[in-house]
Amino acid sequence: MRSGDRVESTLVLVVVMLILLLVPFAGAFGTATYTRLTDEARIARQTEQQVSAVLLANPLPPMGDVPVRGPVGPDRAPARWSVNGTEHTGDVETGIGDKAGQTVTIWVDAHGNYMTNPNTGTENGFEAVVSALAFWSLGTVGCGVLLAGVHSLMAKHHRAQWQKEWNSLGQAPGWTVR
Repeated sequence: MRSGDRVESTLVLVVVMLILLLVPFAGAFGTATYTRLTDEARIARQTEQQVSAVLLANPLPPMGDVPVRGPVGPDRAPARWSVNGTEHTGDVETGIGDKAGQTVTIWVDAHGNYMTNPNTGTENGFEAVVSALAFWSLGTVGCGVLLAGVHSLMAKHHRAQWQKEWNSLGQAPGWTVR
C-alpha cells in the first residue's frame, strides 16, 4: 500500500469519526435554539397583549388579487384596533374565511403596534430540529469537501508518480518499450 493511500484511509477514518462527533454538537445547537426561541416567545407573551381588531376589507392572499391558495403564507387584510384609547390601523394576518367587518384577535406590543403571534412550543421544536439538522448537514458537507480535496490532491500526486515511472522505463537498461 502506498503511503498516500494510507494517508487517505486515515483521513477517511478521521472524517467519519468527526461526522459522528458532530451529532452531539448538533444536538446541543438544537437545544440552545429551542431554549432561545422559547424564551423569546415567553417574553413576547409577557410584553405583548391580545386585542380585538375589525377587518376593514376582505383578506387577500399575500401575492395579490389572484384568488388561489398556496404555500405563500396567510391572507392579510387592513384592520383597525384600539389600545389604551389610541386607535391603530394596519395590515394583519387573517384566517381562511374571514370577511370585512369581522372582529379578529391580534397581538400588539406595548405601543399598540401589530405583532405576529408568538411561536408555540411545537413551532419552536420544529425550528430547533431543523437548525440541528442544518448544523450537522453543513458539518458533514464541509468534511466531504475536505475529503474530496485531499483525494484530488492525492490522485494528482499518484498520477505524477506514474508519469515519473513511465518516463524512467525508457532509460532502464534491458527494457524495450513497444
